[in-house]
Amino acid sequence: PGLFAALSVMFWCFVGLEAFAHLASEFKNPERDFPRALMIGLLLAGSVYWACTVVVLHFGAYGEQMAAAASLPEIVVQLFGVQALWVACIIGFLACFASLNIYIQSFARLVWSQAQYKPESYLARLSPRHLPGNALNAVLGCCVVSTLCIYMLQINLDALIVYANGIFIMIYLLCMLAGCRLLKGHYRALAVIGGLLCLLLLAMVGWKSLYALIMLAGLWLFLPSRKMAEAK
Repeated sequence: PGLFAALSVMFWCFVGLEAFAHLASEFKNPERDFPRALMIGLLLAGSVYWACTVVVLHFGAYGEQMAAAASLPEIVVQLFGVQALWVACIIGFLACFASLNIYIQSFARLVWSQAQYKPESYLARLSPRHLPGNALNAVLGCCVVSTLCIYMLQINLDALIVYANGIFIMIYLLCMLAGCRLLKGHYRALAVIGGLLCLLLLAMVGWKSLYALIMLAGLWLFLPSRKMAEAK
């Protein structure tokens, strides 16, 4: 069970690749630059996680007596002393800010693109610099409300990560199912393999994956269905 929990959280480290898809319009040449940016980002993230894992194992900065979030600060103290902790804090802040920035920007772009079904709506408007400012403000407002609710209700952050991880795994599973439907040849085979892996990861999350299933069922039942125009 501990291994399954660790694997499901490790998946959290690599989720966010779908965020690039919402920002494809930001590229000057998406067909050329989008795959390059995706692969460079994946290799860079994998290299950083691998290096951190090697360092944590080398210094033995893990175990039941130490919180997971304290591993890297403990290593910094061993190498450079307590006075260097502020450097680790700045690096950690910048890393978190970069992740939040890409998620919020990509989600705002997704909200704007979905709002194009009603071009006259508030969220479908662009700023003079062709940025989805209204959608961005709406997303930021939701983030503020969610953060305040988490703070006031004193919800455990680790539990929230697992619940959110189930949502991401479900998104990837739906993407793989779409690939099985739309792709052909070996690309479809890759989508099938990816779908099976997502199902395995969803099972690793355990009963907490019910949150993702309930949210999916709620969206399926309560959101209005779109009538697609018949191809002529």
